[in-house]
Amino acid sequence: MTDFLQPYRLSYTPLSPIHIGTGDSYDPTHYVIDDGTLYEFDSGGALAALTETDRNELNKIVNAKASEDMLKAVQKFFYERREALKPWAINALPVLAGVASLYGKRVGQTANREGGGGQVLNKLEIDRTAYNPVNRQPVLFGSSIKGAIRTALLNQVNDKHPLLRQDAEKFVLENLEPWERKQREREQKKVFPKLNEHLFEFKAGKFELDPMRLVHIGDAAWNKLDPLPTTQVLVSVNRKKELKRDKHGNEIFSQAEKNENLCKLLESIPAWRYRAFFGQLNLQNMAGIKNSEKIPSESLIFKVEQIAKYCSKHYLPILKAEMKIMRERGFLDSEWDKTIQEILGKMTEKLLSGQAFLLRVGRHSGAEAVTIEGVRHIKIMKGNPEYQPQTKTLWLAANDPKQRKNLLPFGWLLVEIHPGEGPIADWPELAQLCQSQQTQARQWAERHACQQAELATQRLEAEQRRAQEESERQQRLEREQAEEQTRQAKQQADQQRRASMTPEQLQIETLRQLLQQKQAGKIREQIGGPLYGELKKLIDQTGDWSSETKAELLELGKAILAFIDASGNRKAKELLRTLQ
Repeated sequence: MTDFLQPYRLSYTPLSPIHIGTGDSYDPTHYVIDDGTLYEFDSGGALAALTETDRNELNKIVNAKASEDMLKAVQKFFYERREALKPWAINALPVLAGVASLYGKRVGQTANREGGGGQVLNKLEIDRTAYNPVNRQPVLFGSSIKGAIRTALLNQVNDKHPLLRQDAEKFVLENLEPWERKQREREQKKVFPKLNEHLFEFKAGKFELDPMRLVHIGDAAWNKLDPLPTTQVLVSVNRKKELKRDKHGNEIFSQAEKNENLCKLLESIPAWRYRAFFGQLNLQNMAGIKNSEKIPSESLIFKVEQIAKYCSKHYLPILKAEMKIMRERGFLDSEWDKTIQEILGKMTEKLLSGQAFLLRVGRHSGAEAVTIEGVRHIKIMKGNPEYQPQTKTLWLAANDPKQRKNLLPFGWLLVEIHPGEGPIADWPELAQLCQSQQTQARQWAERHACQQAELATQRLEAEQRRAQEESERQQRLEREQAEEQTRQAKQQADQQRRASMTPEQLQIETLRQLLQQKQAGKIREQIGGPLYGELKKLIDQTGDWSSETKAELLELGKAILAFIDASGNRKAKELLRTLQ
């Protein structure tokens, strides 16, 4: 009996930087860059790393009115405390030297001014590549892989045929009124979905006839256990494919070349990581299934060798054409160029036999890679958008925004097919070539490993300091609570005592409290002061008081005279004598 699924294991070797976006990013208030390394921290780590004084200062900053100045202040706050934050990093990855320099210049600063003089905050967000949130390692989405394969298979089926005339006319935008242009562009969005259905012989709502339904590709997980970094941060830059000059002989640059703020900081999977990812490919076996209304056309049921060959047939010419342009413009990194040429030579047999194939995935893959030869109508954004069969510029991986040499293309991936469940044979030539390009990665890994012990010590010291601060804070809180309880108990007892007093005793108590306040505040008085005056006034009212109440006032009077140094004063002594 034939198995329903034909399983294959796929190994993926990145040949150039790859960025598969998810909309997630490293926010500049949750990372710092120092010594060529990005250190990511979360809110819990930040609070643990900071002293109580720092935390209070941060609270003042973030409780201010939300504005560009507040965001700049937060960025600057964390950057100035990067040494304290580094031991608490939940992730660390290398950044290229130009990125580190750009960060140092921009952090906490204003990029430029708008026409009206308003601030434009520096864009220091770093777009993250797809990753596993559990282990924070990068991942290749199966949907990205499958989308790239679909394009190659559509390209094969189309076989360079042009669009039908009525469809091609929809891409003509010249000499149209604005409303006509908008209507034409809305129509264009429907052309390629219909082309997809036409080439693969299915209709919307009849997806069981889509041949890609039979191709199941899982997410590819990171497979390396070595200490080398899994990602790095670089800059994406835009460069014109063709050298053009103005009437004065000056080179004409694209808008993205002239404006550094249009460049993006990207986290990318580095090139030359041998079999860095492993994933699964399953093909549904349609042999013996008789209900042809529910399965794709037999000519569109692709075998794994066909998939491999058609992918290389589509992507290899694009790679070579792009390398040729970059080489002629002086953009291409010569060492990368040499290594790719060597790899292409060594894998010719595997490509021809369908054991391996090329793909281009992720951001900045280039419009040519995601469109079909013969029907390419690529929208060129300029004053009035137009459609062309080729793009005018390249997005390339760079060290800094101004770089024009030693650049790399994005997105190239070598995929190997491993049938069955047995051991996978090594490919020594590919492994050696990859290892020869990992010098910088190894240097960063060695430096980072040496720093780990120091950072661990710093973290332990910070934890001990934080524990001491917490202990002192708890003791202070307990002391304040005890004092408050004592105050409340004393206040309650005082209220109960006063409730049981006669009016005369309440007057005496009021005078006693006045004396205690003076004593506590160390406020010295003479015999003519308010304290003595209150005593004299109260004694004048004691004519009908009981002897016990007079005796109580007498004792308080003696204490008052002693406090104001009037115990030997004749008039004061005579005043007290009236209470006897």
